[in-house]
Amino acid sequence: MIISIYSAYIVSKQALINNYLDNNYQHATELANAAGNILGTMQESIDALATIWQRENKIDQDLLEDLYTNNKNYFNSIVIVNKDLIVNNTVPATSGVKAGQQLSGPINNTLLEIQIPHITEPFMSKDGRWIVLVTSPLFDKQERYYGYIAGTIYLQKSNVLQGILEQDYSSDGSYVYAVGPKGNIIFHPNLKLVGSNKAADEAVWKVMAGLAGKIEFTDQQNQTFYTGYAYNMKSSWGVIVQTPASVISVPLRELLQKSILLSLPLLLITLAAGWIITYLAVRPLQVLADYSNRMVDDWKSEALPPIRSGTYEVKVLYQSIRFTTRQLQKYIVKLKNETALDGLTGLANRRNFDSTLETWCIGDEPFAMVMLDIDHFKRVNDTYGHLTGDRVMQFLAVTMRNVSREGDVCFRYGGEEFGILLRGCNVTRAYIVAERLRELLHGTVSPSGELITVSSGVVAFPEHGKTPNDLISHADEAMYTSKREGRNRTTIYQKEITKADNQNEVKSAEEINV
Repeated sequence: MIISIYSAYIVSKQALINNYLDNNYQHATELANAAGNILGTMQESIDALATIWQRENKIDQDLLEDLYTNNKNYFNSIVIVNKDLIVNNTVPATSGVKAGQQLSGPINNTLLEIQIPHITEPFMSKDGRWIVLVTSPLFDKQERYYGYIAGTIYLQKSNVLQGILEQDYSSDGSYVYAVGPKGNIIFHPNLKLVGSNKAADEAVWKVMAGLAGKIEFTDQQNQTFYTGYAYNMKSSWGVIVQTPASVISVPLRELLQKSILLSLPLLLITLAAGWIITYLAVRPLQVLADYSNRMVDDWKSEALPPIRSGTYEVKVLYQSIRFTTRQLQKYIVKLKNETALDGLTGLANRRNFDSTLETWCIGDEPFAMVMLDIDHFKRVNDTYGHLTGDRVMQFLAVTMRNVSREGDVCFRYGGEEFGILLRGCNVTRAYIVAERLRELLHGTVSPSGELITVSSGVVAFPEHGKTPNDLISHADEAMYTSKREGRNRTTIYQKEITKADNQNEVKSAEEINV
């Protein structure tokens, strides 16, 4: 009966979890598509304004105000900027910029360089507002580039995206937030979090990788959520819908109480009958058990009492063997863990790594390997002590697991040197994983209270070596190239390659990452 109640509890719990995961994933997909569609409409509106500008190579202020009136449901303001980054026109007057004002910053410089319709990453304007620009380039009648026209979305004010993403989940604590392609929050019910970076969260970096799905996720505050996430290709934005795990505690508690109350009468009757039957059946065995216990203390104990069953000796032998076997199994498991895992980080140790690498080299399946070393780790030990140094390596191990896939092998090679074996992965994909790890570490404060960086080398089987020694040697060479060139970087091993070729290889990997 206890097993039945427990089974019902587990099945109901999993059903509730699956229901929240499925609903949140479905909702995230719908919201991502809706946000993508509205952003597409906004882009079309800005493109239409650019077409109007191109007819006369200008838009007078009155016309621009009329056009803004027709589009203010989409944009908080509209601005026209020439290629010298000087504002020509802007509406409304409260937009925060004025005609003739000189703009600056990497976002504006990027828009001048790309000269294509573009939706920017969230960024903070000079007046302290987090905004997103929906832009379209301006070309005169001779097809000469003039500048760009942009519609602005003030992320911390009422905007069209809030109408899509903002939901009332106060009844169960669920909420929705959206992130840009670099993990910066674009929409969040808590406006103070707008613009902050969540790339370290599992759901966020999966969305950044263009994935969609559902996970049970525990954040840095140790709060568990049932999370659905979806990526929209049109906007390169991701939408995350999550519900706190505590939402299922009330219905599960009620189910458990009802199950116990309904089962209690029959349970008491069964226990009473079982006790009587067991007493009658086991009494002779109990006599023998008592005698055996007395024999352990005093071999001169009285003679064995008469019993009707002759099978107790077999049962005692079985219990003894089972006890001994359990102890041996525990000891064997402990020995296996000690010989296969690194005691500090929980990653595969050097022996496990050597065995795995040799096995993978024998097979025909391609794979890649990233070797990495913590930069200036001796300074961490000297400054903060070896205990803090140990926690830094444990922090690195956790981050390595977060960026790797199921089937990959994260290992500690020795000292502060680590690595990842990536099954079925080419060198470009391995470079992206190494860079993602490096960026996460460089953007997250370590247990020492400071940012740590790593220098990495990337090789692939079989193009960079067909034996474990070759792969390790070449990965070390690439890693020490990263060290020599300034640390906090990733280098792909190349044989007799020019600097320009190496830059092209890295550029290609970065484009795939984008």
